[in-house]
Amino acid sequence: LWYICSGMGTQWAGMGRSLMQLPEFRESIQRSDVALKETGLCVSRLLMDADESTFEDTVHAFVGLAAIQVAQIDMLQKMGLQPDGIVGHSVGELACGYADGSLSHSEAVLAAYWRGRCIKEANLPPGGMAAVGLTWEECKAQCPQGVVPACHNAEDTVTISGPQDSVSKFVAQLKENSVFAKEVRSAGVAFHSYYMASIAPALLSALQKVIKSPRPRSARWISTSIN
Repeated sequence: LWYICSGMGTQWAGMGRSLMQLPEFRESIQRSDVALKETGLCVSRLLMDADESTFEDTVHAFVGLAAIQVAQIDMLQKMGLQPDGIVGHSVGELACGYADGSLSHSEAVLAAYWRGRCIKEANLPPGGMAAVGLTWEECKAQCPQGVVPACHNAEDTVTISGPQDSVSKFVAQLKENSVFAKEVRSAGVAFHSYYMASIAPALLSALQKVIKSPRPRSARWISTSIN
């Protein structure tokens, strides 16, 4: 049994809403509410009242994705299931940390909150991301100035990241050449790009307050961000 935890781009208005009918899921979301109480963010209300614009907010998207996946892990654990392997991408690695026992429930959702808040407060230039049907080497050769290959998803699939206008133009160009290209919902942020360097000090400071005693990951968690 493997747990595969997803990152930004998978959020949608209404996600988690039907699952709130399940007691185990709802109780986990309510624990996230408690963990986030001092931030003023209520996950249960976020999920139940979401509209099409709700998850365009970076904080809402990160917290929603993290809390839902933590709740799903809690449900599976109550069913007696434990993963043999864990893998995730981007903010999904916070859920991996929880599934692996490296992060507590509150650490996972608070880390998601502060990641989103630090990015939001940085007032970064408008950014975009897109999945493209190119190899990593092809991406490096073809990406226009400012656009970089950000995530090596598969041998012939890469996520690119950079200024919104440049990403959109490159996507249109690839489509004209019959190459798969689709923009990713990234809340106007160029994640996994050089833009992120500017938030690193603030994010590290916030995470050190939230995760006071870091615990190493086990061998079953295959990280997609470090070797």
